[in-house]
Amino acid sequence: MLSPFVGPRGRYPLFTGLLAILGGCSVAATLSLLGSLEIQRQFEGVFTELIGLCPDSPSAATEPICATLARIDRMLLQRVAVMLLLQGFCLALILAGAALLARRAYLLLVRRTDAALGLTAGNGDARGRDEIGRLIERLAELSARRAALDTEKRWRRRTSSDQLRRKSQALQALHQAGSMFCADEVSEFSLVRGLALVETALGARTVALCLSEAGREALGAAAVLSTRGEPAIVHALAHDAGARETAVRIVPPSALCDRPSLVVPVCCGDAFVGMLVAEFSETARVDDPQVSLAESFSHLVALTISSASRSREEKRVALIEERSAIAAELHDSLAQSIGFMKIQVARLQRRLEGENAAAGAAQMAAELREGLSLAYGDVRELITAFRARMDPRGLLPTMQEAIDEFGQRSCLDIGLAHDISGCHLEVNEEFHVMQIVREALSNAVRHACASRIWVNVRYGPGHLLTVTVDDDGRGVGESANESDHYGLSIMRERAHSLSGKLEVAKRPDGGTHVELTFAPERLPIDTLEETTR
Repeated sequence: MLSPFVGPRGRYPLFTGLLAILGGCSVAATLSLLGSLEIQRQFEGVFTELIGLCPDSPSAATEPICATLARIDRMLLQRVAVMLLLQGFCLALILAGAALLARRAYLLLVRRTDAALGLTAGNGDARGRDEIGRLIERLAELSARRAALDTEKRWRRRTSSDQLRRKSQALQALHQAGSMFCADEVSEFSLVRGLALVETALGARTVALCLSEAGREALGAAAVLSTRGEPAIVHALAHDAGARETAVRIVPPSALCDRPSLVVPVCCGDAFVGMLVAEFSETARVDDPQVSLAESFSHLVALTISSASRSREEKRVALIEERSAIAAELHDSLAQSIGFMKIQVARLQRRLEGENAAAGAAQMAAELREGLSLAYGDVRELITAFRARMDPRGLLPTMQEAIDEFGQRSCLDIGLAHDISGCHLEVNEEFHVMQIVREALSNAVRHACASRIWVNVRYGPGHLLTVTVDDDGRGVGESANESDHYGLSIMRERAHSLSGKLEVAKRPDGGTHVELTFAPERLPIDTLEETTR
């Protein structure tokens, strides 16, 4: 098994190489010392043999040579001893330096490198060629991570700023829409303005509000209100029976619509008011803040429409109660008094019809009784009119009920034609129009001797509502002297209260033509947009 310091795959190749170099130097120094020892031994042997050749008593001829050899032997031995001493000292220094260098290299290349790598995140696998390479790679990773963190930090800061801006814009849009709905009575125009605010806050291509039947009746508005045209998904949702039961959903591009859409139900409690539909561009991405804004606006619209519906119904109920109270007062006071006078006139007439009564007095009593009968009939009609109730669905259903009632009671053919799309009447306007129609029908049935009656209601250009009642009876010229002029006076007063005009004329082909023309108080959305430009 190879040591982690050595081998081709050792973790510390630099340290291993340094150890090898230090070991080589130490071995070289040791071998040099051993070589010097061997040279000393060789010299000692050679000079020992040479000195041994000299005789114990050299002659005069050999004595200088033997003395020189002995002197050289002593000198070499001294020099070799000094050289060995120096080489030994050098070997000791080399070994000590190698040991010290190996220790310092171990601390630097092994311990401190491992400690530095251990402080960094990540695994400890050796991927570099050596210790310095691994450290450099890890530092490069740390630098890359820091750059990534800095980039993410800048992105988060930019994203947070963008989210804060979008939330601020959403809150501002909701605040403006709420202030607008609270300041003015909700209408098509105010809803479209609110949709425009939400469109800007969402960054949508167009925003639409699809109203249910209850919502349309409460506002008198069109089925779909939009800012820049109806979204393509609206047609698909119109045929989706379960759309109102679905929660908020993001519809991706499909064959029906090539753009992403956001659909939010508009509900107040369990009451379904409509759907809020936002259509975005092809590359847009719908996120949670946009969904939250759409949900908040849908809740605001639902509360606003429900409040408008309740307010309208409260006005209707209050007006009906007021008129019922007036009818009760008429019945308890004036009607009873006229009834009592009729009884007294009848008694007076019976007494005047005796043999001694004057003929003129009897005729006057008869005329007085007839006048009281007409007055009593008018009072009863007023009581009936005041007690008349408006259908919660609006003017046209109430008018149809009145036509059916007059048709059954008089066996006349009464037709109704209407086209009031885009027209929204206030409760008081509906009552006045309805009472004028009832009075015109009553006059046609009672006095005109008509066989057919036509009722036409039209909302035309110029923001004018026209109501006509035509019959094929005797005509207004022949019945002008009858006692129905009080009814005509009341009709004109009602038309004046509507700031309108009432015309009663004879038809060219026979009969009477009654025409009411007035401008409703509430303007339609297209007229409001033209006036605000």
